[in-house]
Amino acid sequence: MTNGWILAGDIGGTKTALGLFSPGDLQKSIHSGNLPMARVSERYPSQEFSGLVPIVDAFLKKNLAILDGHPIRATFGVAGPVLENRCQTTNLPWVIEGDGLEKSFGWKQGAVRLVNDLVAMGWGINVVRDSGGIHWIREDRSGKRGNAVLVAPGTGLGEALLEEDHGSLRPWPSEGGHSDWAPFNPEQVRLLQFLWAQFDHVSSERLLSGPGLLNIYRFVAQGSPSPTLLDRGIPEEHLPEHITQAALDGTDSCARPALGLFVEILAQEAGNMALKALATGGVFLGGGIPVKILPFLKESSFLERMAQKGRYRELLDTIPVGVLLQEETPLWGAAYEAMLRMEV
Repeated sequence: MTNGWILAGDIGGTKTALGLFSPGDLQKSIHSGNLPMARVSERYPSQEFSGLVPIVDAFLKKNLAILDGHPIRATFGVAGPVLENRCQTTNLPWVIEGDGLEKSFGWKQGAVRLVNDLVAMGWGINVVRDSGGIHWIREDRSGKRGNAVLVAPGTGLGEALLEEDHGSLRPWPSEGGHSDWAPFNPEQVRLLQFLWAQFDHVSSERLLSGPGLLNIYRFVAQGSPSPTLLDRGIPEEHLPEHITQAALDGTDSCARPALGLFVEILAQEAGNMALKALATGGVFLGGGIPVKILPFLKESSFLERMAQKGRYRELLDTIPVGVLLQEETPLWGAAYEAMLRMEV
């Protein structure tokens, strides 16, 4: 393997995580079924910086002794569409360019690759799949590999297609979270009408995200005879986490039905994605929400609702479903992608 270092990044609207990895150590940890360890890693508050270059500059200056002049191969997972190695970030006023980073730090052409954050998370599944980084709601009993899908509700709704490639999963970017949402039953028709009164376009992200959970809660809470979380003066940006906790604790009469409806819609979207990719290799749930509602997911009718696809129920009943547990999965995935490029 080529000498040098891997610089991996997970670039989000709130935080930017950077990690420096030894290619050899990363490869050994994957082959031995262990979660990888960065040689050094740091987190930075994204909104306190004008762009990615000053963050990388601060990180590299702090770790000059470790780098010792060796070349770097870098991959950054970025929340936003990546076109021609360039990204206008979704939740930050940044434009990130791969060749701009190369010029700023004197790296050779082609050293930097930008990928969508869900693509980075998808690469990371290869790292965590056999190392305890996934909680299986339905385990893979067949041992067969195949295409898979990633559905990740968090601040927004991220999705990716994962192509089976000689035992590994190769992610392909998607902005499927912004596609039209369709209701499943009369209750969901009423929910759609509720959302139509507020939005010109009702995408799946309007429901399957933190703000989406709040939209569902508002629908459930309308006309409630008792006070709800909406009456407590909680800042809007914090309401989704309060709804989630109240649903798990049973401390609010509207929270549990709202989370139940959220899980039903998540299951429907997971089933849709599984059909589109013929995802016999698995449905993976990532993002910030699924891991927080894992007890609820396990006791819900998620698998039943996911399989309600008419003539394809039997196929969907066999697809393994797992929740990604590790927040570092996108960072590890970025490192994995860079490692693959070093092996070429």
